[in-house]
Order: sequence, then structure tokens, then C-alpha cells
Amino acid sequence: MNTLRPRLLARLETRHHYFADGWCRGMRFEPIHDCGEWLAAHELIARADDHSLTLHAPEHRLRDLWESCRGRPVPPALEFRVHCTDSGFGWYTDRVLPRVARIDLGGEPDHAAWLAGLGRTIVQQWHGRSSIWCYWLLGDWDEKVLSIVDTRGERKFDPLGPRMLDAARGLQARCFRSQEPLALSEGAATGLQLRAGASATSTRVVVSQLPAPKPSALQFEDGPDGRQTVSEIFVSR
Repeated sequence: MNTLRPRLLARLETRHHYFADGWCRGMRFEPIHDCGEWLAAHELIARADDHSLTLHAPEHRLRDLWESCRGRPVPPALEFRVHCTDSGFGWYTDRVLPRVARIDLGGEPDHAAWLAGLGRTIVQQWHGRSSIWCYWLLGDWDEKVLSIVDTRGERKFDPLGPRMLDAARGLQARCFRSQEPLALSEGAATGLQLRAGASATSTRVVVSQLPAPKPSALQFEDGPDGRQTVSEIFVSR
């Protein structure tokens, strides 16, 4: 056995539904409570990148670590406060408060069984924000009837007709709103088309791919169930 080789105790991954690759960005892992003392006392190695934390122990310290863990009524756990340094995190994330990640060190009375339980992966999932998508059509649109069609057949939009966009300038624009909140997603094609006509059978495509909303375009308004988020998307001709 190579006593200089570190053994993986656990890996913590932070994932996010907003990003196409599923990983968080700019995450930081801060030891809290007695975590720092355990790290120092057993020479544990905590390495982190933008979305994950790995915890290793030198092979020659494993038995001492097991001796410290076994026989306890409650198996010890190392706790890390997880937060994001991205200033835009709150725009695309639901429930942005920092979280605590627990890495259970185990307390099996048998040393071999304890070793066999090392190396597991813990996943902390963050969820993307959902909002009402509101499309504004700016410029000259000659078509009398326009509709937003979801090529996937899942999402519905209400055509609200001309609405006041800027009261100070008396500016009106055609407006479409999703019937329910839709998830924000980085870089994904919306699958939404603007078509001439009032139904999904309309064949003339006016805009083949409507843009997705940017997280920073969020607005807040009072809805039937309290405050709701609205994403405004401007489409010009």
C-alpha cells in the first residue's frame, strides 16, 4: 500500500438546472462548526473548484480517523457552507440562500466495512428560476393575426394585443404572455415560433426561433397568488 497516496473520502457536487451542462458556477465551500478542527487534526485535504469539493485523507491517517469515528452515538459529519460568488446567481436561481452540505464520515465498528464505504458522491441540486415569459413585438408588424406556437406542443401563450409599453411616450406594442411560469435555461433553443395565424396549424413562420429571456430581464408584479416574476423579451422588426 502506498501510504503517501491520499484516499478519497467523499466528493460533493453542486449541480444546477439552469446551465446546459448541469454544473453550478462560482461555488465556494466554507468549513463551519468543528469542520476545520477535524481537517487539521487528521490532515484531511479539501480541494474545490467552481462546482465541486473533494475530501481526501492520507492512507497513514485512515486508521486514526476511523478510531475517532467509530462507536459514537451519532456518526460525525463535516459541514460546509455552500454559497455562490456569481453576482447574477439570484437572477436565475430559485431559493438562493446559502446551504449547508454534510459529509458523513461514518461510524462502522468494522474497519474494512468503513473503508469500503468511502469515496461516495454527494449531490447538491440547485433549481433554476421560473417566470412568466412576456414577449413584446417592437416595430412594424403587418400581420393582423400573430400567434406564438410551441414546436414541442407543451407551452401556451395568450395574445394580449396592443398594450401600453411606455406610458410616458405613449408607446404601445403587441404583447404575448405564457399561461404559466416557464423555467429559465442557459443557451437552450426555446422551440418557440412566431407565426401568422391564430393556431398551431398556421403555416407561415414569421420568426423561426424566438429568443429566450435573459435572467437579468426579470420584473416583479402582483399576481393572483402574490408576487410573481415576469421575464420581458423584446423582438424587433
